[in-house]
Amino acid sequence: MNLKDYTFKSSYSYIYLFFGLIALGIVARILPHPPNFSPMAAIALFAGFVFIKRYMALLVVIVTMLLTDYFVLGSLSPEYFASETMLVVYLALLFPIIFKGFLRAKLSGPRVAMTSITCSVVFFVSTNFAVWMFSPMYEKTWAGIVLCYTMAIPFFHYTVMGDLLWSGLIFGIYYLVKNYYEDAAPGFKNSLLFSNN
Repeated sequence: MNLKDYTFKSSYSYIYLFFGLIALGIVARILPHPPNFSPMAAIALFAGFVFIKRYMALLVVIVTMLLTDYFVLGSLSPEYFASETMLVVYLALLFPIIFKGFLRAKLSGPRVAMTSITCSVVFFVSTNFAVWMFSPMYEKTWAGIVLCYTMAIPFFHYTVMGDLLWSGLIFGIYYLVKNYYEDAAPGFKNSLLFSNN
């Protein structure tokens, strides 16, 4: 499909999306939810797909994480920013943005599901490796890393379910808005949001 097939006619749509995705991420992370049942990977996947400017997708994820971690922890200490484990968590949640080209080449339900599950696996593997590597919880041995991943397995299905559900919901709403609502929206372009440079 052409780039225009995925582009909203009104630049205001992108402004609403930017703040709407941040609000969704904050509310969903703060309200009670099963462990790892979070919309963050889905938000990153969709933001990477829908925003032409990649920095806007990066900002959505980073701002949402910083604000929710601030609300949950009460403050963001120097130790928080110096934590190797948190760095890996942030990088794992930014990873879905790389699928921008893959999804824009042909957006479909199976592609969204496949990329969503891939993101779940990457998050599971990378963050638990960081826990084993950088925390004192496990011995730095083969037995220690096996134990680390074994202890994390009960939470993995929550990650997969959350990523699939939230991705389906967000991309589904996008499809409905793009195909059934946006035809009536006035069109004009803002170079900051629409430029490929």
